[in-house]
Amino acid sequence: MTSGLGAELLGPPLPADAATYSIDPVYSNVSFSARNRPATSTRGAFRQFAGTLFLDSERPERTTLAVYVTSSSIDTGWKDRNAHMCSAGLLAAEQYPIMSFWSLSAEAQSANLCRLAGSLWFKGTTRPLIVDGEYRGSALSPQDCERVRFVGRAVLKRSDWGSLWGPVMDAGERSMGDEVVPLFEVSAVKRVPIRWWP
Repeated sequence: MTSGLGAELLGPPLPADAATYSIDPVYSNVSFSARNRPATSTRGAFRQFAGTLFLDSERPERTTLAVYVTSSSIDTGWKDRNAHMCSAGLLAAEQYPIMSFWSLSAEAQSANLCRLAGSLWFKGTTRPLIVDGEYRGSALSPQDCERVRFVGRAVLKRSDWGSLWGPVMDAGERSMGDEVVPLFEVSAVKRVPIRWWP
């Protein structure tokens, strides 16, 4: 897969026997929160995304998550702020239309909890990101498709990404806090394996 500009987007190694689920954007959410001034914060979501969850509910350490997000689909509830976030100094959505996360390994914390160690690809740079995940069960949809719910939370630092680190104010403090908290709330539908006959 590529970003559309020739930049390769890497993906996760696939667990051999784990069940494969496609993220359903209608019932899923990719959001974030960030402090932008000493007494205020910004919350928002990305409205266009896709991804895959590879899950073994009995062995959480085999969980693998891949999420691909359209940068320009950011929605903070304010049109002017959305445009500012998409500008070259921040998300650079025109030059880098896709950002992605994929996990490379998982550590089981308990029966339903795991810690995913992976990589965030953003503005042409890849950096490590840890996601704390929770498997929240499964159910059959009205169409008799198995659906699972998985929630993941991470913390990344703006200072690791250069231009996302805000300017210094008169008092010597940054106008933007360093921590951004991404949240993946995933509802995913199990894929039916494709079988080929001669």
